[in-house]
Amino acid sequence: MVAINPAAGAAAPAAGQVRRARAVVVTRTVAYVFTVAMLAFGLLPIVTAVTGGRPWWVVIAGAAGFTVVATAFIRLVTHAMRQPWSDRRRHDALLITGIVLLLPVLVDRNWQVIGFLALAAVAVTFRPRYGLLLAAGVLVLITVERILLDTPGVAFLTVQDVLTGAALAGIIVLVAFIEELFAARAEVARLAVDAERVRFARDLHDTLGHNLSAIALKSELALRLLEQHPVRARTELNDVYGIARESLRDVRTVVKGYRRDSLQRELEGVQSVLVAAGVRCEVATLAAALPAPVEEVLAWAVREAATNLLRHSSASRCRVNMSRTDDQVRLDVVNDGAASPAPTDDIGGSGLTGLAERLAPLGGTLTAEHRAGGEFVLTVLIPC
Repeated sequence: MVAINPAAGAAAPAAGQVRRARAVVVTRTVAYVFTVAMLAFGLLPIVTAVTGGRPWWVVIAGAAGFTVVATAFIRLVTHAMRQPWSDRRRHDALLITGIVLLLPVLVDRNWQVIGFLALAAVAVTFRPRYGLLLAAGVLVLITVERILLDTPGVAFLTVQDVLTGAALAGIIVLVAFIEELFAARAEVARLAVDAERVRFARDLHDTLGHNLSAIALKSELALRLLEQHPVRARTELNDVYGIARESLRDVRTVVKGYRRDSLQRELEGVQSVLVAAGVRCEVATLAAALPAPVEEVLAWAVREAATNLLRHSSASRCRVNMSRTDDQVRLDVVNDGAASPAPTDDIGGSGLTGLAERLAPLGGTLTAEHRAGGEFVLTVLIPC
């Protein structure tokens, strides 16, 4: 028996969540530090104005304008780290661009050093196909403005704006991508858990459904035979005991995820149960060996067919035929006494639906046909 440690299973997701949270915090911190470092360029014109003896209104107007730009830019960055290119902060981007263009003209041409803030703001606000065009347009306006103001080093400032603006926009968008990546990984993990739950429920249903039906049938038969035929009743009870132990072993293997059904064992078990239920059962098997995955799915198909027969029909005969051609294996399970309409899946559709899901990876198909006279045919075709 394999011991299961619930605490260990619970610790792993928690540890993963902690690592994801730390990674997001680190990347956000780096982005904010880089943003503040870039905003520090705005202190240069203020320091230059103060040390250069410029009029007080130049210092105050420049500081006030830059304060508005810095506030709007931090607000825009905070939003763009979660939802880049959402257009919801376009007013902030336009405000930043307008002040960046007006400060050099109305206050002091030294404010041209913050032109990259307008480029980064536009690039992370508008969708890439429009944002890049708008950023290029803003760069052209800033460059023309520098030329008209006779600013020295226009080419250098232009290259600086492009590189700094691209780096700033890139790190902001990178934070958003990292968060989306972690969210996607968490969603994939959740879907994997859900898929495993479905697989486990399907395996448990397919495994116990047949065995519990057999146990109920043989127990009822043993109770009827207990007084008049105690020896036969004892035989039936021994069979119940054997099926119960087999069910316990099957449940353990299902939990482990390593269940491999033997087709021959399944055929023998199904034949025994059906005969005990008073159903004449004929089985025609294949002499040649089959690939393990094909044999396993066929075993599930035989089990499911027998379970449906016991639950949904009053059959008196059943015939199991298997045949093989060059390219496929065919299984036909035919029984009479089927109710109309044909037997369907149990609650939630986990019987024949589960069998179809098992056949899908092998390229197999499943058909269920209700014929005249109460005959029901289950056919499985598997490429081989």
